[in-house]
Amino acid sequence: MRRFALLLIFGLFLSGCSQAPREPGVLHLAQQSDASTLDPAKSYDTTSIQWVRLLYRGMVNYDSKANIVNELAEKREISPDGKTYTFWIRKGVRYHDGSPVRATDFRYAIERVTDPATASDGQSFFNTIVGSEAWIADRKENKKLQHISGIEVVNDNKIVFHLTRPDATFLNYLALPFAFPVSQDWVKKVGQKVLSNASATPEEIEAAGSDALSENPNGCGPYKLEEWVHDGWLNLVKNPNYFQPSVPKNNRIEVRFGIASTLQIMLFEQGQLDIIGISDAFPPEFQRLTKQDPWQKGVMHRPTMDIRYLSLNTELEPFKDVRVRRAFNYAINVNRIVSLQSGRAMKARGALPPGMPAYNPKLFQYEYDPKKAKALLTEAGFYKKSLKITLDYSDGENWYSKAAESIRADLQAVGVDVILKKGRYSEVKTKAGSRKKSQMAMLGWLQDFPDPSNFLDICFNSNKISNEASINRAFYSNPKVDALLNAGAIETDREKRLNLYRQAEEQIVQDAPWVFMVHTERYIVQQSWVKGFEMNAAWAAIYENVTVD
Repeated sequence: MRRFALLLIFGLFLSGCSQAPREPGVLHLAQQSDASTLDPAKSYDTTSIQWVRLLYRGMVNYDSKANIVNELAEKREISPDGKTYTFWIRKGVRYHDGSPVRATDFRYAIERVTDPATASDGQSFFNTIVGSEAWIADRKENKKLQHISGIEVVNDNKIVFHLTRPDATFLNYLALPFAFPVSQDWVKKVGQKVLSNASATPEEIEAAGSDALSENPNGCGPYKLEEWVHDGWLNLVKNPNYFQPSVPKNNRIEVRFGIASTLQIMLFEQGQLDIIGISDAFPPEFQRLTKQDPWQKGVMHRPTMDIRYLSLNTELEPFKDVRVRRAFNYAINVNRIVSLQSGRAMKARGALPPGMPAYNPKLFQYEYDPKKAKALLTEAGFYKKSLKITLDYSDGENWYSKAAESIRADLQAVGVDVILKKGRYSEVKTKAGSRKKSQMAMLGWLQDFPDPSNFLDICFNSNKISNEASINRAFYSNPKVDALLNAGAIETDREKRLNLYRQAEEQIVQDAPWVFMVHTERYIVQQSWVKGFEMNAAWAAIYENVTVD
């Protein structure tokens, strides 16, 4: 399908450099990578989540200040002990095919996410639901259980979740795409279409439909899928039957894929794109857009609330040895990586970015010290031992390639031979999340919600390790850290809870399962005719409120 993208780009160059005529009500966007998926069970990266949340909606959402608010839920109640969550679903909400959204669809979505066959990154988020562990075990073998016992569907518009313990972040998990409702009837319909096999069993039909849902989304969000050509484009059209009549405020969104940052800027200046990200623009272009008229008036920015890091697979040599992991932290000149981004990044101390609750500005920070790195490698018995490491990294951002070259040079200076392996983001993510497949990978983590657990528990708790789609991509395990994180998950006193996370991060930094690199600042620039765009505190972008005159 890449030929579509190539033909598209060629056509764009032929269009010339004149200002493109604007089409009112149509929002034109672009990104470098194709969307990895349109399946809410598998949407957990920046290439896909912004499009999935336009096609689907959940029980709860975030307002502009990252507060949890009801969305498809009309009302919610939480029991005094924090272990029972009851939701009343709005009546009259319909999927794009016209069928009603029912409480059973929320249960099915979570059961699908927690089924190991789905290989969802969200599986571990729902392990506090009563019966979830039994469900996961059953789906691996017998498949005798009908449902997760702790999800009670009272009627079409009422659902109750019973938890094994209080979970301060359960509502946050329900705001993620993993909990967006999915119609089981639709999945079966898609399966029948895909298989076209009269002898297929109901299980085979549903499995085929589940696998094909990404290409056949049927959500209840403000937009419907019109067309998706991989590595080419994605077209979304207004859902006229969305339960909030005033949304969306534009008629369609057209996204072009495979468009590098420099070409995006050229198309933006021609008027062919309405909003572009310039966080990874080359320094001269970034300075021009942010400092010169007419573009500087359209610039917006805010902290990305992220961490860019190297995962060091603690289950593979040489990273089983903490001395080697610390040596890599000392060997890599992170300040040089910061300089690649022209003021759009800062050196990280640990995993938590500034502004995140529990952030510790006095946390120990590794400094660039090749001598100390060599001493640690020597102590571990690896210095001058023909140590070869493969670094997996993606083409997701312009500076990644330069950072990878810089990392290779730094490690070669301390006697480590680095093999660079560049791939698409989805490929690197899949490999890094597969057990014993990737030694070292350059990755990023962007907050799902503003809570330290979303960084520390998700990325470092050993209960987040799985053979496939592991979110703990260093496959790091420390019982002391697990105990602190698990205690933080149920602690109701805010200051005590934050202190538990600070202690956990201190130990994590000492154990060095990552090379902690940078936190970034997100920049966009928009055309003068674009109104209502929001850089949301929780979501990367809110496009449904944008008007295009």
